[in-house]
Amino acid sequence: MSYSGGGGGGGGGGSGAGGGYNDQRGYSSRGGDHNRGYEDPNRPSSGATALEGMTIAVEVVMVVDMKSVVGIPARHILQEATEEDHPAPVLVPLLDQDMRILETPLQIRASKKSGVAGLMGGKTMQLQVNYFGVSVNSLPPEIFKYHVDVERSPDLAADSKYGPSGADQKDETMGDELKEEGKQEGKEEKGEDKDVEMSDVSAAPPKREQRPDRPLPRALVRNIINAALRQYESEFAGIRVVHDGMSALYAPSMLPWDAQSKTFVEVNPDGTTPTPPPAPAPGQPPRRGFRPRTFVVKMKLAESIPTSSLTDYYSNPDVNVMPVLQALDVAARHLGAQRLIAVGRNFFSMKKTFPLKGGKELCWGYHQAIRIADRKLIMNVDQAATVFYAPKELMELVLAALNARSANDIRGLSDRDSKNLARALRKIEVVPTHRKDRKKAIFGVSAQPADQTMVSIKGEDMSVADYFSKRYNTQLRFPQLPLVNVGSKRPGKESWLPIELCEVAPGQRCSNINDLDTAEIIRQTSQPPKTRQETIIDQVRQAGFENDPYLSAFGVKIEQRLETTEARVMDPPDVQYANVSERPSGGQWNLRDKRFVEGATLRNWGVVINANVGERDVQGFVRSMVDMGNKSGLTIEDGNPYIIHQDHHRGAQVEELMKMCFEELKQRNKGPPQLIMVIKQDKSVGSYGDIKRMSDTMLGIPSQCIVSANVRSAKPQYCANVCLKINMKLSGKNSILREPLPLVSTAPTIIIGADVEHPRSGMGSRPSIASVVASLDRYSAKYVARVAAQKASSDIQLLPHMLRDLFLAYYQSTSRKPEHVIYYRDGVSEGQFYDILQTEMRALRKAFKMISDDYNPPVTFIIVNKRHHMRAFPVNQRD
Repeated sequence: MSYSGGGGGGGGGGSGAGGGYNDQRGYSSRGGDHNRGYEDPNRPSSGATALEGMTIAVEVVMVVDMKSVVGIPARHILQEATEEDHPAPVLVPLLDQDMRILETPLQIRASKKSGVAGLMGGKTMQLQVNYFGVSVNSLPPEIFKYHVDVERSPDLAADSKYGPSGADQKDETMGDELKEEGKQEGKEEKGEDKDVEMSDVSAAPPKREQRPDRPLPRALVRNIINAALRQYESEFAGIRVVHDGMSALYAPSMLPWDAQSKTFVEVNPDGTTPTPPPAPAPGQPPRRGFRPRTFVVKMKLAESIPTSSLTDYYSNPDVNVMPVLQALDVAARHLGAQRLIAVGRNFFSMKKTFPLKGGKELCWGYHQAIRIADRKLIMNVDQAATVFYAPKELMELVLAALNARSANDIRGLSDRDSKNLARALRKIEVVPTHRKDRKKAIFGVSAQPADQTMVSIKGEDMSVADYFSKRYNTQLRFPQLPLVNVGSKRPGKESWLPIELCEVAPGQRCSNINDLDTAEIIRQTSQPPKTRQETIIDQVRQAGFENDPYLSAFGVKIEQRLETTEARVMDPPDVQYANVSERPSGGQWNLRDKRFVEGATLRNWGVVINANVGERDVQGFVRSMVDMGNKSGLTIEDGNPYIIHQDHHRGAQVEELMKMCFEELKQRNKGPPQLIMVIKQDKSVGSYGDIKRMSDTMLGIPSQCIVSANVRSAKPQYCANVCLKINMKLSGKNSILREPLPLVSTAPTIIIGADVEHPRSGMGSRPSIASVVASLDRYSAKYVARVAAQKASSDIQLLPHMLRDLFLAYYQSTSRKPEHVIYYRDGVSEGQFYDILQTEMRALRKAFKMISDDYNPPVTFIIVNKRHHMRAFPVNQRD
């Protein structure tokens, strides 16, 4: 585990000039374009900030989508206020260095007489928000929670034919499975093709050592619990129970069992009378006996939850109200989970879809969650959209993964293409078309095509293509394509299917979203507020909360009208440049006729062309950049930088080109270059990561990515936005606020932002990347960053050491230690708020002690949540 730091310029952010755009993908130790798999300088800066919840917070603590606020600086800068000044307080818990609550939460009110009063200006308005009242007047005195265990039936787990997993039982995907035989002793060399043998369906399965059980898929667990409730309905005596699809089941009264637990055996999620496999083909031996999947479900009383905690909570915030909220939330979601496809807190229906390219489709649904508000419960309902794999031929996904127009274009896959295809198809469930069997998951692709993968049938060698011709009278149209493994990822346990004989099973969410998909999703989901409001109200009606028998059983009623609250549109601050100031309109502004507050000088730099673009176009783009830099205040002294083109170095990867450019510039100018500009072919995330990894961890200099399409056009706005990125990376200062923030300007204050980026699903054991960024001056216009690789974890494991470096950097920049710390934490789910708060406040205190034993500045800890579901609609349409 190690970490590395980036240099002085850091990331744009809110104080950067208008036009910069980052949306937090990927990672880097520098600013500017560091958080994106591609750059879009055409997109304007946005100053819009959303607040979730029913309270508009005092801006002095700078709450962004207020989730949790901890700190004490506010009491030092707010003057005394009266009830008449601002009757709605913001509660700020006060903690000592050991995380003990010092007193009851501080009630902060903005005084009209104080300096903060200006920040509380702006326009007030009435809003309807997408929260619906939850009536709990008829709650039962207690809710009973049962713990649910789902296990594989013992006879199936012990039967080697079916394996230790009920989900792995043989369903004879191809009738006779194509299985790779184990290595023959002393005969198989590394790199040779393994012999492939067709298993004899009439033979008894060989005994093998039992593998340890692996967890059942969550969707299967939900189906198994539902099956148990259906098969053993009489055991519940008409009591309507709900479950979370994993391990918790709730009942509005105690279940009528003699003991506090119950075991249900032979639970079959596929139905009580499963359809047997088809009859064998003429002249073929009979199939071995078919056995349905069965499981054992155990339910045991875990606890009784008094519902009085809901009312007790409002008079005593220490009361743990979460068990009741969780039970009611499960009850509210139960009916939707039975009828629709559940993805987290969202529900989707396949009735309304929009086709995307590459075998994917956009599906609409809704999000719902019960929240606790001021003296009542509310339900948040919002429109949701996500991408599913379209239930079509698997071939469409294959063509998209290989960027091929037809299957005839695919011949002889390279190792890279094979890996990309295997990654794109991994874990997608398919149904064989030659036999409508149970769906199977893909674990990989074969190294050889179907007409070259050989199998042995009773001593006769034949290709897989020939096997399907003889066994099923099916002539493969594309025998040159590889096979997909639908058996097991364990060597020797594979089961192969031709791609053209596979259909994608419906209802599978797709996480492989590219930039074109994202752009289309934004276009399809963008709606005027009025349309979204009507959609949400209609979704509440369609959800059927009014007639939900499970909600009725728990004494819960969902109101059908939107909640109303008062809000305030804050006046935006004026942005100051060297020659002019401007007030943003609609959260955006541009750089036309504006000069940076502090312009940097670029003397030593180079350009790497890793795209199909000519040097003449690049030279024209460089001239446009030099002109725009001079207008903006970024001095580019070298107007004829060294250019290295991929065409002159055939086969060289972008990292090699960057290394060559670096060494050439270092020799020419007797010192390392300040920056390398890389011209990319497109907005692909993969090459972006390679570029940033090389510049940040190997060369130790900033890089600036440019998409080739923007080189040819060289629009002034684009060049201006690139200049603002480069200026920040070279420790320049783009802009400041004309009126300084009260807290930041009255005492040395450091603003810190922290986040953890986790590897995507399917990326194996890659580490999580933790990054921390901190301001370096009183204007919060210069930043420094630290980045660390760590084991997968939500907390930042090296945070004390990273923070110490940032505090020292602030001291070196200002000659003063920060007297206040404002700490923004991103990437925290709601269930992790408290744990992250405890862990990282201790890390902050530890970092303080590394600086000095008596150093203990107050901290404002703010958890930021970008992916909120609060939507606001003005009551007065003129607003």
